[in-house]
Amino acid sequence: MTTNNKPISFWHIFGYLFFLNFIGLVFLSISSPFESINLTGVSFGIAKKQLIWSLIGLSIFFIIRYLDYSLIKKFSPILFYFSLFLLFLVVIPQFGLKILGANRWLNFGFFGVQPSELFKFTSILYFSNILTKNVNLKHFFIPLVIGLFLIIIEPNLSTTILIATISIFLFYLANGDIKSIFIIGVIALFLGIILTITSPYRLKRLQSLINPQSTQAYHSNQLIVSLASGHIFGKGFANSDQKYMFLPKVSTDSIAAVIGEETGFIGMLIICLAYLYLVSHLINFSNTLTDHSTQLFTIGISLWIAFQALINLGAITSIIPLTGMPLPFISYGGSSLVSLYLGLGVVANIHRQQQLLYLKNSDQQNHHHHRSSSHSSH
Repeated sequence: MTTNNKPISFWHIFGYLFFLNFIGLVFLSISSPFESINLTGVSFGIAKKQLIWSLIGLSIFFIIRYLDYSLIKKFSPILFYFSLFLLFLVVIPQFGLKILGANRWLNFGFFGVQPSELFKFTSILYFSNILTKNVNLKHFFIPLVIGLFLIIIEPNLSTTILIATISIFLFYLANGDIKSIFIIGVIALFLGIILTITSPYRLKRLQSLINPQSTQAYHSNQLIVSLASGHIFGKGFANSDQKYMFLPKVSTDSIAAVIGEETGFIGMLIICLAYLYLVSHLINFSNTLTDHSTQLFTIGISLWIAFQALINLGAITSIIPLTGMPLPFISYGGSSLVSLYLGLGVVANIHRQQQLLYLKNSDQQNHHHHRSSSHSSH
């Protein structure tokens, strides 16, 4: 990683992610007490847990920022295959925790972990490194398929689609073969259709999207009602009516609908702009990097945030079927939040390395200029 260009300020990126995290904490505090009592027995149990995960995430972010990047790169295969191992444990009944018909969690007693969230981070880190080494397609494709298979049988189609899309983008940006990308895309589309029409709950979600008048569309319609009732400026903080029994999973899937109801179009516009600026700053930063693997990684993290936000917001506005995809930094969920902070912690580390190299190059140039000036004066 070498650079002669002055690094852009990373604190813009940190500011946007901190803003989104803060918004999440505020709205979890005012929208989840009813749900929290049912789940934890305490009014602010969900908000308190999210605050703890936020502090853990921020701590990890700053620790990773000051690690040696070569160490992170060295351990990327170990982290990837460890997350693959955790995905394997999830599907084993003795280890996996079944919630709402899906085995997506590992229970460690006082907290649970969702390995598919960690796999989002480790797959971007691992593939961004190996794809810059002109490796054989099978070294990329086989571990990806194994990971996606383990996630799809949880079942978790939306996360499978997200990781597959990011991975294919990284393969393309690493000058991957277009023919291979096309074949992978066709196979993925075919499998997605098969998995949808053969799964009763997925088929119901698709039918609710196609036919809003059906009984299956109840939750989708309630989300639309929530957003529409917010109008331009919203009903005001803590004044949502829909969060009481009408919206599904208020603290996770539906948190954006509550924000829309209470802050209106203006509030949702601010949220969307925060995501847009965060992603655009990450892409702009990637363009200043000369090392291809760090550039791929940074783009991968920006795609992760962008696609995940689009899937969540697309679901609550009935553009796509309902999914369990959390809204980045805002929805409740420690695994999702900490994994995002892991990813952005590595980006912060890359930025710090770039800064150090820039300062080193500047010092050398200044020293050379000083020596040249001294010789000229003599």
